[in-house]
Amino acid sequence: MTKGTKGIAMDREALEHELVRRLLDHLDAGTTDMADDVLELPADLYTSPEHAAAELDALFLDHPVVLCLSGALPEPGTFRTVDLCGTPVLVTRDQEGEVHALLNACRHRGVRVADGAGSTRRLTCPFHAWVYDLGGDLVGVPTAEGFEGMCREDKGLVELPVAEGYGLIVGCLRPGPPIDIDEYLGPGLADELAMLDFADWRPHSEPHVHPVAANWKVTLDTYRENYHFDVLHKDTLAGYAHGGVLTFDAFGRHLRNCSAIRTIGELRDVPDAEWGAVDQYFSYQYSLFPNTCMTFDSRHIELWQIVPIDPTHSEVLHTAYFRPGLSAEEQAKLDDMAPWICETVVDGEDFWVAGRTEPALSTGLLETVVFGRNEPAPQHLHHGFLDAIAAHRAD
Repeated sequence: MTKGTKGIAMDREALEHELVRRLLDHLDAGTTDMADDVLELPADLYTSPEHAAAELDALFLDHPVVLCLSGALPEPGTFRTVDLCGTPVLVTRDQEGEVHALLNACRHRGVRVADGAGSTRRLTCPFHAWVYDLGGDLVGVPTAEGFEGMCREDKGLVELPVAEGYGLIVGCLRPGPPIDIDEYLGPGLADELAMLDFADWRPHSEPHVHPVAANWKVTLDTYRENYHFDVLHKDTLAGYAHGGVLTFDAFGRHLRNCSAIRTIGELRDVPDAEWGAVDQYFSYQYSLFPNTCMTFDSRHIELWQIVPIDPTHSEVLHTAYFRPGLSAEEQAKLDDMAPWICETVVDGEDFWVAGRTEPALSTGLLETVVFGRNEPAPQHLHHGFLDAIAAHRAD
């Protein structure tokens, strides 16, 4: 099922003016959006194998997750592979434009059928050349007489639930009921993503996989607050964006933060009515439950998918998507920024500090992990994790 917009039109300029005004007011007052209370979580939520198994079932295998953005399948006859939580997924757009999510495993002997991304009408297993169409149907078996009595109709690639809408392709990692993307996002967030209109933004390059020597939640926690900017990123991001100042808005279990670019001060003495477009003065940062972070500005999107490997290791799939029609200057600037973000900031600082967290957590000597009132986004996500696990157990 594909959906692009809902019936309610949002006023993007009005929303962005409101967000910039909130950021400026916080900067002037030395404040930020706050949670109601300090949150202390038992540290064994990060280390317990039993809790990790419960998370895998409730948050990943039986819950919709973002597979990629729509622009990863830019036209009919395209495919992309995504590996999440040990499940090899093949995402395709068939000749009619419909999106499918399939287990990337031949029904003959289980061999991986495809790698990377590309354009094709057929997918051929590299082992014995069984052939599938982009809907997953088995359409060719060499030496067919050797398989007399086998029902070909039952040997298509295993189908996984998938839905497309608002620039997202969302799926489940094992078979189950259909996904309603409006239900997954909720009305407010669906309308907002439709307004941002990024369905045709294409990947700049293949996803980069970052291995991290830390529990997936330790890794995720580094994304959802900028309280650390002026310390951890003092020589990098702190020169680009203000630290310690965020807006926070919840959309069910999802959320949106906005952070202020340093140039936002240019608007301080300009009447709001004269601002015009302000998207260059802040960035959107969305958390799509349970594990996807999406940083959005007027030129590009950084998609970060954080997945558990085991209780003490995770990996992050990072893909940059660029807006069509960028000028040569804008393109060159983003080309230069990509390795800086990946290698210097994320690997060299965020994931470095995540790796420095795991050893102490694993000792069992720390009783709790603490999130301040000035860290409302990670608080919101952790409440959502615990609620989803409790609901899954109740089912």
